[in-house]
Parts: sequence; C-alpha cells; structure tokens
Amino acid sequence: MTKFPISYDAAELDWITIDRLEFDCIIGIYPHERAAVQPVQIDLRLGVSPVGEAARADDIAATVDYQRVCEASMQVAQTGQFQLVETLALMIVAALFEQFPLAAIHIKVSKPLALPYTQGVGIELFRRAPVAARTDEIE
Repeated sequence: MTKFPISYDAAELDWITIDRLEFDCIIGIYPHERAAVQPVQIDLRLGVSPVGEAARADDIAATVDYQRVCEASMQVAQTGQFQLVETLALMIVAALFEQFPLAAIHIKVSKPLALPYTQGVGIELFRRAPVAARTDEIE
C-alpha cells in the first residue's frame, strides 16, 4: 500500500506513459460531428509512487496496469456522447482517479480530423489526485 502525502511533489513521482491511444467516438458540437463517430487521440502521463517495488517483484499487481487504464479511458469516451473535448478529458481524469492509485494525471485529448487545416485540436490538462485520495491509503 502506498500513501500519497498531501504535499506529494511531481518530482517524487514516477510516470507511466500511454501515447496516442486512438479510438472512435461521438464528440463535437456541430451536427456533422454528432452524426458519426470520429477518431480521438489521447496521451496520458500517470503519476505513480516510485516503481522500485513493482520492478523488484516484477509484478503488475504492484503498479498500475496500463491496459486497464486504456480500457477505462475508452469506456468513458464510448459510453458518453460528449460535445467538448474538455468534458471528455475531465471525465476520463475523474474515472482514472477513482479506479487507480494515481497521484497525478497529465492528459491530452485531441480530435485529429476536427479542422482540415490543422493536425488536430484538443485540450491538455494536469491534475493532482483529490486530497482524500492523497491522504488515505491506496491499495
């Protein structure tokens, strides 16, 4: 079990990375965006307690399973029909803090086909775990 003190500094964290998780969902404010799915790309940086124990044990149970993180993120996106990428990003962050022992999350959500004259548009957020999660023991 790991305790995250309230003053947990990002420099004291290790970071699990997930790059370019891509899947389709309904997202957008315009009628053409509401009529069909479109691709969404997500980059995640998950702040976790130092991974030394997990590495020594060579055991996924001692760290955060990134496959489960991907599945949880996709489930949020695909079970909702969001208008704003901001809403999707915040909903994914809330779900990940609820389901995993994370001290911080850096998320980037992008719609690569939203505007033809860009490579994508989106939002980037950095959030620390809610205080209750940082002060309670996390299994």
